Amino acid sequence: MSQTIKEKIRQRRRQMLVHSYIYYELNQNIVSDHKWAEWAKELQELQQKYPKESAEVEYYEDFKDWDGSSGAFLKFGENIKTVAKILLEQNNCSNQHINPVFAKNMQKTSSKPLKSKVKSSTRSLF
Repeated sequence: MSQTIKEKIRQRRRQMLVHSYIYYELNQNIVSDHKWAEWAKELQELQQKYPKESAEVEYYEDFKDWDGSSGAFLKFGENIKTVAKILLEQNNCSNQHINPVFAKNMQKTSSKPLKSKVKSSTRSLF
């Protein structure tokens, strides 16, 4: 199933926010600078080509005048921070093994199984 323009803009904005938070605030990274720049360029092009659709997608104000050169000055809401931390922890867990402390904390915050929570929290990013 292919994404609509609005869905792609939303996905790229969330990726920029999550990965910028991981990089600038947590001093780590999951994606290469090249991949981030590729996503940023695509987002910028989509926003320029489809301004009406872009204005209707969440985080519009944060990305309205964004040129794609940096994520250093983006605003990171609690939802973005949570998803970033889950994604980072998931990335750091080798061979599908999940840190027991992380798993215990995640189980306290949700009645969903941990793998389901991680998957649902990150699926819209990629």
